[in-house]
Amino acid sequence: FITRNIDWVRARLDSLPTAVPFHDGVFIPLRGETHRVVFSGATRRAPVERKPCAPYPELCVSGRPEHAPRRLKDWLAKEAHHDLDQRVAFHAKRLRVAPKRIAVRDQTSRWGSCSTTGVLSFSWRLIMAPPEILDYVAAHEVAHLREMNHGPRFWALVRETMPGLDDAKRWLQVYGMDLHRYGALADDA
Repeated sequence: FITRNIDWVRARLDSLPTAVPFHDGVFIPLRGETHRVVFSGATRRAPVERKPCAPYPELCVSGRPEHAPRRLKDWLAKEAHHDLDQRVAFHAKRLRVAPKRIAVRDQTSRWGSCSTTGVLSFSWRLIMAPPEILDYVAAHEVAHLREMNHGPRFWALVRETMPGLDDAKRWLQVYGMDLHRYGALADDA
């Protein structure tokens, strides 16, 4: 197969986005806004602080440089959990459902999922997307608490709680995979 389709394989490999490990000075999106990562060394500050700087806000990561990538990833996951808690609660109230709990993971094959037991799982990388994208994924998974399929009734529920879902779906199709290039740990690169 590879011998017969080597040109196709090369084209696909060349189209993959370049990995962006969390290093000092790298630029990453946070809630859709570009930020510069600064490893600030050992300080008595919070693990990560957002500083409004020009031309780009900074994410100052304290601690030893070898631990900074993991510290940043953990902080981003915590921020994602916070935002998802709020948006899931909003959509659950509108659709009159109650999720059992929310989990934030390093999912690579999907942005979110809903188990039959009512556990909603999300990719931490949603925190890098614009807020309306995270909101759409939260609405999508909450709607699965009533409809565990992608039929017309499911999409009607999503549209009921998230009228702008078409733009968000399109954004994820065009830009979503790009979010997976961020965050390779230093020892993974």
